[in-house]
Amino acid sequence: MPIKRIIEGLNEFHDNYFNTHRELFEHLSHGQSPEVLFITCSDSRIDPCLITQSQPGELFVIRNIGNMIPAFGTPNNGEGAAVEYAVEALGIKKLLYAVIPTVGQ
Repeated sequence: MPIKRIIEGLNEFHDNYFNTHRELFEHLSHGQSPEVLFITCSDSRIDPCLITQSQPGELFVIRNIGNMIPAFGTPNNGEGAAVEYAVEALGIKKLLYAVIPTVGQ
Protein backbone atom coordinates (compact mmCIF):
# COMPACT_ATOMS: atom_id res chain seq x y z
CA MET A 1 0.00 0.00 0.00
CA PRO A 2 1.51 3.34 -0.98
CA ILE A 3 2.05 5.95 1.76
CA LYS A 4 -0.01 8.37 -0.31
CA ARG A 5 -3.05 6.09 0.08
CA ILE A 6 -2.54 5.91 3.85
CA ILE A 7 -2.38 9.70 4.10
CA GLU A 8 -5.52 10.00 1.96
CA GLY A 9 -7.23 7.53 4.29
CA LEU A 10 -6.22 9.57 7.35
CA ASN A 11 -7.58 12.72 5.73
CA GLU A 12 -10.81 10.91 4.78
CA PHE A 13 -11.18 9.69 8.36
CA HIS A 14 -10.65 13.17 9.76
CA ASP A 15 -12.85 14.98 7.26
CA ASN A 16 -15.73 12.50 7.23
CA TYR A 17 -15.88 9.71 9.82
CA PHE A 18 -14.48 11.78 12.68
CA ASN A 19 -16.78 14.72 11.98
CA THR A 20 -19.81 12.43 11.60
CA HIS A 21 -19.01 10.72 14.92
CA ARG A 22 -17.72 13.75 16.80
CA GLU A 23 -19.89 13.05 19.87
CA LEU A 24 -18.40 9.55 20.23
CA PHE A 25 -14.84 10.87 20.02
CA GLU A 26 -15.64 13.67 22.46
CA HIS A 27 -16.86 11.02 24.91
CA LEU A 28 -13.75 8.87 24.30
CA SER A 29 -11.45 11.85 24.92
CA HIS A 30 -12.41 11.72 28.62
CA GLY A 31 -11.05 8.19 29.11
CA GLN A 32 -11.59 4.61 28.17
CA SER A 33 -13.81 1.96 29.73
CA PRO A 34 -13.81 -1.10 27.49
CA GLU A 35 -15.52 -4.20 28.87
CA VAL A 36 -13.53 -6.81 26.94
CA LEU A 37 -9.82 -7.60 26.62
CA PHE A 38 -9.36 -9.06 23.13
CA ILE A 39 -6.11 -10.95 22.50
CA THR A 40 -5.34 -11.88 18.91
CA CYS A 41 -2.57 -12.20 16.36
CA SER A 42 -0.87 -9.19 14.79
CA ASP A 43 -1.58 -10.70 11.35
CA SER A 44 -2.42 -7.79 9.06
CA ARG A 45 -5.43 -9.66 7.69
CA ILE A 46 -7.18 -9.58 11.07
CA ASP A 47 -8.93 -6.45 12.27
CA PRO A 48 -10.44 -7.05 15.74
CA CYS A 49 -12.98 -4.24 15.50
CA LEU A 50 -14.05 -5.24 12.00
CA ILE A 51 -14.56 -8.94 12.78
CA THR A 52 -16.40 -8.22 16.06
CA GLN A 53 -18.30 -5.24 14.66
CA SER A 54 -17.07 -3.16 17.64
CA GLN A 55 -16.89 0.60 17.86
CA PRO A 56 -13.87 2.60 19.07
CA GLY A 57 -13.52 2.25 22.84
CA GLU A 58 -15.37 -1.07 23.16
CA LEU A 59 -12.36 -3.41 23.05
CA PHE A 60 -8.96 -3.26 24.71
CA VAL A 61 -6.81 -5.10 22.17
CA ILE A 62 -3.48 -6.89 22.55
CA ARG A 63 -2.01 -8.02 19.25
CA ASN A 64 1.24 -9.90 18.83
CA ILE A 65 2.82 -12.69 16.81
CA GLY A 66 0.87 -15.88 17.39
CA ASN A 67 -1.43 -14.16 19.95
CA MET A 68 0.82 -15.49 22.71
CA ILE A 69 1.06 -14.16 26.25
CA PRO A 70 4.44 -15.09 27.83
CA ALA A 71 4.48 -16.72 31.26
CA PHE A 72 4.38 -14.49 34.34
CA GLY A 73 7.85 -13.23 35.25
CA THR A 74 9.20 -13.34 31.71
CA PRO A 75 11.54 -10.37 31.20
CA ASN A 76 10.44 -7.61 28.82
CA ASN A 77 6.85 -8.83 28.89
CA GLY A 78 4.80 -6.01 27.37
CA GLU A 79 1.85 -8.34 26.91
CA GLY A 80 1.75 -9.12 30.63
CA ALA A 81 1.86 -5.41 31.42
CA ALA A 82 -1.04 -4.83 29.02
CA VAL A 83 -3.09 -7.61 30.67
CA GLU A 84 -2.33 -6.18 34.11
CA TYR A 85 -3.34 -2.69 32.97
CA ALA A 86 -6.57 -4.01 31.47
CA VAL A 87 -7.53 -5.82 34.67
CA GLU A 88 -6.20 -3.45 37.33
CA ALA A 89 -6.55 0.01 35.79
CA LEU A 90 -9.51 -0.52 33.47
CA GLY A 91 -11.40 -3.11 35.54
CA ILE A 92 -11.94 -5.46 32.60
CA LYS A 93 -13.42 -8.79 33.65
CA LYS A 94 -14.03 -10.41 30.25
CA LEU A 95 -11.28 -11.87 28.07
CA LEU A 96 -11.58 -13.09 24.51
CA TYR A 97 -8.57 -15.01 23.24
CA ALA A 98 -9.11 -15.43 19.53
CA VAL A 99 -7.31 -17.61 17.05
CA ILE A 100 -8.87 -16.57 13.79
CA PRO A 101 -8.14 -18.68 10.72
CA THR A 102 -7.94 -17.02 7.36
CA VAL A 103 -8.92 -18.48 4.00
CA GLY A 104 -6.04 -20.49 2.57
CA GLN A 105 -4.15 -20.64 5.84
